[in-house]
Amino acid sequence: MSLIAAFAINACGQLGQEESESTTMSEQPGQIKVISSGGFMAAFNILGPMFEQATGIEIVVVHGSSMGGGPDSMPMRLARGEAADVLIFNDAAFETIRDSGHLRTDTRIDLGESVIGMSVRSGAPKPDISTMDGFIETVRAAESIGYSASVSGTYLSTEVFPALGLWEELEPKTTRVVGERVASPVARGELEIGFQAVSEILSIEGADLVGTIPEEIQQISTFMTVIPEHVQNEPGARRLIDFLASPAAAGIIESTGLRPVPQSRLLSEHRESDRQLHVITSGGFTAAWDVLGPIYGRATGVEITTEYGSSMGGGPQSIPVRLDRGETFDVVILNRPPLDGFANAGRVRPDTRIDLGRSLIGMAVRAGAPQPDISTREALISTLLAAESIGFSASVSGTRLSTEVFPSLGIWDEIEPKTLRIVGERVAAVVARGEVEIGFQQVSAILPVEGADFVGTIPDDLQEVAFFSAGIMEQATNLEEAERLLEFLSSAAAAPVIESTGLNPVIAAWSP
Repeated sequence: MSLIAAFAINACGQLGQEESESTTMSEQPGQIKVISSGGFMAAFNILGPMFEQATGIEIVVVHGSSMGGGPDSMPMRLARGEAADVLIFNDAAFETIRDSGHLRTDTRIDLGESVIGMSVRSGAPKPDISTMDGFIETVRAAESIGYSASVSGTYLSTEVFPALGLWEELEPKTTRVVGERVASPVARGELEIGFQAVSEILSIEGADLVGTIPEEIQQISTFMTVIPEHVQNEPGARRLIDFLASPAAAGIIESTGLRPVPQSRLLSEHRESDRQLHVITSGGFTAAWDVLGPIYGRATGVEITTEYGSSMGGGPQSIPVRLDRGETFDVVILNRPPLDGFANAGRVRPDTRIDLGRSLIGMAVRAGAPQPDISTREALISTLLAAESIGFSASVSGTRLSTEVFPSLGIWDEIEPKTLRIVGERVAAVVARGEVEIGFQQVSAILPVEGADFVGTIPDDLQEVAFFSAGIMEQATNLEEAERLLEFLSSAAAAPVIESTGLNPVIAAWSP
């Protein structure tokens, strides 16, 4: 599953509360109220719950369009005195809101840039809008056209369409969409095509992004954040803004269709942290950890050092070998069977073990290579026999394939000479270099590897679900922080990231 699909399906709406228009800001010291325009909401619906979970600070979020005179627009909310701690909106509205005296302008931080795209209903034909001729032909041929009541729609209806000499022809079949994303009525079939910022299209189920409008008429919009004049939780607001603007958040912002804006300053004072965690993770959870670890560290101020190693095997970087030679960590993340073995051996605190994600075994081929059928037992046998070389991991999935699955197919003697047990790196990396034709490993270890394509999973009757789990080492030097980290990793806030990497998240109530 792609990042944006997992984020949009699982993270949207996870923030603890959504305040109604008439509600006033709570006096709770651990609460931050955010008013955000739609263009950044896809990113905030992911990052907000993560910040909440990691810090314990409750976020109340409401939606307000950057411009317009509707009652829920940001200018109107601020004009009637609605309180907030953080505002996120299109910078095209900055001067208007600034001139009304509602902003602390010295706290402005740019978060991401967006371009205008076009959506159609899922499964509908996708016309070519990459050139001016294609764009003009598309809008003329469309039976109905939608555009937003905010910045991008204002630009299209007042500048682009009139400049092209099309407005009189197009206006009767256009709809200015107020109060929802343009892709929503497109998804319902109420509009044939719709235009809005790409970041507002990607998260709508039932609508497909066709592409961006031609560069000649494109408008790059910047989504910015700023603290309003009547902020009630300024320390929390500064902390949240620094988190949103951090490199740790950039990947998620990018996955929602925005281009992150690099930052060179912080709003809150930065201090060297004396809170540290040392974590080691195996390959199957690495893609998820490489997103979640930095996010947790940035939100909490905990300095995290990460090491990597396979769950099993005798390689020098495998987790068992590293522990045998005396290396110590606070948290270990790996397959459940070896984790249980460490607990039985007194290396991991038994009551801290928790499952984070389930993984299936999949197959990879080099990018662009034919993708053989492995959906049935018979098809898998044919693929294995036809392959010139076969790779499998030195960890749990590879051990099971070589000792149970392949022998059960009755072809082990025939294929064993052309198999390679991969030690110290992901199987898909070897496939990507062309050193083996096909490779097997957990799906989560295949998806992040560039140069390799994921073909599919092996048949269900041969499959064994592998759990990636975490535990706290007996020699952990920071038990309290380690417990908080495991609570974060096993929470609903972390689930969309885990799912996007090919794992099925296991959401659990942490109780050490």
